[in-house]
Amino acid sequence: MKMIRRIAWVAVGFTYFLVALGGTVRVNDAGLSCPDWPLCYGRPFVFPDIRTLLEESHRYTASIVSVLILALAICALLWARKERQVLVPALIAPALLVVQIVLGGLTVLWKLPPEIITAHLATALAIFATVITIAVMAGQPSPSQEHPAQTRRFLRLAVTTALLVYGLMLSGSYVVGSGATFACTSWPLCGQTLPGMARLGDINTLHRLIATIVGLVVAWTLYTAWRRRRVAPGQARVAVAAALLFVLQSLIGGTIPLLGSGSLHFGSIPNQDAATFMRGLHLAVASAVWGLLVLLAVLAARQLRAAPQGAELERLEAAEAAARESVSPLRQTISGYIDLMKPHVTVLLLGTTVAAMAIAYQGLPPLGLTVATLLGGALAAGSANAINCYYDRDIDSIMSRTSRRSLPAGRVRPRQALIFGVALGVASFLILAFFVNLLSAVLACGAILFYVGVYTMWLKRTTAQNIVIGGAAGAVPVLVGWAAVTGTISLPAIWLFAIIFYWTPPHFWALSLLIEKDYEKAHVPMLPVLFGEEETRKQIFLYSLLLLAVTLVLFAMRAMSYLYLVAAVVLGGILVYMALRLLWDRQSRRWARTLFWYSNCYLAMIFAAMVLDRVIFH
Repeated sequence: MKMIRRIAWVAVGFTYFLVALGGTVRVNDAGLSCPDWPLCYGRPFVFPDIRTLLEESHRYTASIVSVLILALAICALLWARKERQVLVPALIAPALLVVQIVLGGLTVLWKLPPEIITAHLATALAIFATVITIAVMAGQPSPSQEHPAQTRRFLRLAVTTALLVYGLMLSGSYVVGSGATFACTSWPLCGQTLPGMARLGDINTLHRLIATIVGLVVAWTLYTAWRRRRVAPGQARVAVAAALLFVLQSLIGGTIPLLGSGSLHFGSIPNQDAATFMRGLHLAVASAVWGLLVLLAVLAARQLRAAPQGAELERLEAAEAAARESVSPLRQTISGYIDLMKPHVTVLLLGTTVAAMAIAYQGLPPLGLTVATLLGGALAAGSANAINCYYDRDIDSIMSRTSRRSLPAGRVRPRQALIFGVALGVASFLILAFFVNLLSAVLACGAILFYVGVYTMWLKRTTAQNIVIGGAAGAVPVLVGWAAVTGTISLPAIWLFAIIFYWTPPHFWALSLLIEKDYEKAHVPMLPVLFGEEETRKQIFLYSLLLLAVTLVLFAMRAMSYLYLVAAVVLGGILVYMALRLLWDRQSRRWARTLFWYSNCYLAMIFAAMVLDRVIFH
């Protein structure tokens, strides 16, 4: 294992250099300096100019990385057959390598199409993440002093943040490939776009918006990691480094349009040369951020493998309970009211709302309209969740998953929770009616009434179809967003609604498999309680297939183009695969936990693909 770890860390260094060098080749327009492949002008080495040298250096570095990856796979097969956390990524890496080599060849032979360039970068970053995983997992984890549930939550946050940065880098790659780098003349706002570049300006602005959202998530990850610094000091240091580099690469990215417009000068250095250098440095630093966030996630995964058990786990739980009791009453009250709004659920609903607005607007809607819609939507979601907590406080006290909520824990009184929920609903209606439009306000109010009256008070305690029918409430935010922009509800908005509607059952049924005993104790007729785990697994698989089919309708009706089609097939295919593994692996609930986590990412990514598709191609 020591040999595998050493080779893997060497591979990490060379792979990072390969990605950074590839970015240098790209910004210097050196990709076609060697018009043939794999040789250069029919020879293994030529040096007519600096661009050709860059391209050849990139190819030779790729050859070194290829040898290291093959060596890792061989070593893993020889010495780590029983170590799945090392063997699996070591076998995945050569497969990614083959894809990378093919894409590299197509990049040259097809004259640098932006889609192939983006796919080439995506595969390179995936290989980078894979060798980091091998290097970390080949080491021995130290005993963990943290509750495994907290480690698992942080792991999910770290993985989500890494995936968001991955998507941000790919969107940046498309900005470069589409020629939108200098479409905006200022930073951080786009300002005026150059003549004839309005669409390219939208692409550039969308990338900046994504960067802002990802930056907030990175900041939250840093905050969470820093709070855990006593139990995971190494992870805290990695998070600090990633956050600092994220800020640095954002500032570097900001200099690029300023250099392009002539608003910024670096002494006697020509602006074009300075901008080229900054573009290469931007990708290099972003790749470092990606690598650090992958490292953070893998370190958390390794820590989870060494999670405490038995008496040590009981000691940690007692210490956590004592720490919660020491929090000041005011802080407990504030956190209690925030908890009633279920902010982790609200964030996902707001994400689909703003995505629907961007899809309807075919770009970025006005900032004032967006803020008013999101504020009204957040209050509406908080209202529905608070009233739901009020009505379900009896069963929440029985279920271990919900027993720590504000009402069962006594941090908020029932009457106050009900008044709070109603007040949020009234505020939501007023904000949407006065600052957006009446249709959006009515839709949001209708969603509150449906979630509380139909789902919470009727369906949840009477039928196993509670999630299926009740899922309509969670799908309304896309209609609110669409109506906020257009003032109407059209057919594409209905299909956005349908996607969330059919996404809800596999998402929540995967959760119900994990907490089936809780629902059974509370006498909630969830599907696994009434019909068993086997039937639930079948239904998850069938609904996953149905969801995949529904997502393809948007392409069939020409509301989306091929970019969305590829994303829908890939993302939906992964979901179907996970549902199929869940159906096959009947002795374990591991795939239920994986599917539940992925389904959250799936919804965010499918809507992100819709936004990109509409902004770029419509």
